[in-house]
Amino acid sequence: MADTLLIHFNPAQANNATWSLVNAAGELTSMLSHGSLNDASAIAEKHKTIVLLDSTDIHLDSVKLPVKNQQKLLRAIPFALEEKIADDIEELHFVAGKTSSDGRTPVAAIKHETLKNILNNLKVSGISPVALIPDNLCLTANQNQWAVLLQSDHSTLQFNNFNAGEFDRDTLPLLIKSELQQTDRKLPEKIIIFRKDGDESTIEDIEESVPDEVELIQVSYNTHPLVIFCGQYKQALTLNLLQDEYKPKQKSNINWQRWRLAASLSTIWLCLNLSITSMQYNKFEEHNKNLQTEIDSIYKKSFPKSKRIVNARVQMEQKLDELKGMGKGGSDTSLITLLSDSSTALSSEKSVVIQSINYRNNTVDFEVTGSNLQNIEQLNKKLNNASLKSEIISSSSEKDNVKGKIRIKRINPS
Repeated sequence: MADTLLIHFNPAQANNATWSLVNAAGELTSMLSHGSLNDASAIAEKHKTIVLLDSTDIHLDSVKLPVKNQQKLLRAIPFALEEKIADDIEELHFVAGKTSSDGRTPVAAIKHETLKNILNNLKVSGISPVALIPDNLCLTANQNQWAVLLQSDHSTLQFNNFNAGEFDRDTLPLLIKSELQQTDRKLPEKIIIFRKDGDESTIEDIEESVPDEVELIQVSYNTHPLVIFCGQYKQALTLNLLQDEYKPKQKSNINWQRWRLAASLSTIWLCLNLSITSMQYNKFEEHNKNLQTEIDSIYKKSFPKSKRIVNARVQMEQKLDELKGMGKGGSDTSLITLLSDSSTALSSEKSVVIQSINYRNNTVDFEVTGSNLQNIEQLNKKLNNASLKSEIISSSSEKDNVKGKIRIKRINPS
């Protein structure tokens, strides 16, 4: 199998790329070379090329969504990450990796403008990569170990195969200490630190930040971390940024002169078929637009505070999940479960009428009317049980009836 050309590229230093050939086992088969992209183009013409992109401009995250279809998942991801990303999600290109056994899907996002500029620089230099992947996912972290890469002006901390970030070297020890103290994070068995030969700064501070039960392993490299990336880059290929509209076009060696007549006949047949079905297609298209307008209208009426409709169906499902208590991990203090547990008492007291229901902070307020205060007190008594606490928080008498407000909440919510 022919070797692959790996190019490490930082858009901020367009004339300072690093590259080498690598075999199927992840071993470098040529000396590291440094220079402009133009210098690497001659090798790129003869080899499949993969670009390891400096991760400064890439947002890495993961999502857990009740969606299995890949296309629906990609449409839902921008909405799910909207509050965690400072940039406008409409300006970003998202790619999703393979969903893990715990239901989480790794995600990478980059601005369309940034990605187009990178691809234009590569194209001008005659380089057409088959993959463009974040370099900070090409270290040796896994479920049991973290990896740290120390470079002259910054550092990389990789927590697992698809979770990594870029940090200032001065703040790295504090960051590691803070992450190790997180109660919901599993301690790694070891932390591997990659540093350039002779670079001893920051090491002592990191050692002081790591508890004794975590093993620290130091590995030095000579000139460039591409010697580290080459052995691990394949694990990051599932987050290849060149997907959807940026997917490379397949090259073909077919001699079109031999197939011109067949292609012409196929084109004529296709045009005739489209002409015959165009009226029906237009009818269906119009019907589809009307349905979409109706769906959007129903969503706006149901959730008037929602500012943007990205995918009405997915957003509606997420809103319903929140009402069911699924939006934040599931809870028996949701509106649905509280109403369900109080339904028997509410339906049994025929003389009391519910005027309105208000749900806030895991409690439900019922505004009710009855013929007398005893009716409301009787309902309040029935609502109190082993799992619900009920109290009358206000009452007032009018001409023919009594108004009251009853508040219920869960006892010791799970």
